[in-house]
Amino acid sequence: MVKKCCDLLEIHHLKIAFIESASSGYLSSQFSICKNSGAEILLGGLVSYDPSIKINILNIDAKLIEKYTAESAEVTEAMALQGKKLFMQADFVVACTGLLKPGGSATESKPEGTFFISILYLNKIHNFHYFIDGTPLKRLAVLTQHIADEITKLIQGI
Repeated sequence: MVKKCCDLLEIHHLKIAFIESASSGYLSSQFSICKNSGAEILLGGLVSYDPSIKINILNIDAKLIEKYTAESAEVTEAMALQGKKLFMQADFVVACTGLLKPGGSATESKPEGTFFISILYLNKIHNFHYFIDGTPLKRLAVLTQHIADEITKLIQGI
């Protein structure tokens, strides 16, 4: 699915950028290694693993993080919007937060394996919430497939 997504991005001359937290640059790496992609589609990314990066580089309001946690739909959406300011040429800005492994803001209602994705495309935010079971590497692989699928649907207008 990632290859298909990258091919569609390239065919449509679309650029993508990632603002990552839980995925720690994994998404950018996966979209950069597809044959005939890389520089043709990927502008770059920012890993904002620590909340201080979200606040100081992305200019996310600290009160938003305090109210909703760094791993939340609200903060993820703000990351996508702020990411567009850093990657102005991007047609897609994909922001990701979540709980890849134990720790963070995990709760009974937001357990380890929870991810929040915001995709900014054509000046519209598309929000997604996933729960993915398994090891951290399995979670990242499945998450990447979900994101590639959502981007593909957006390009195809589905």
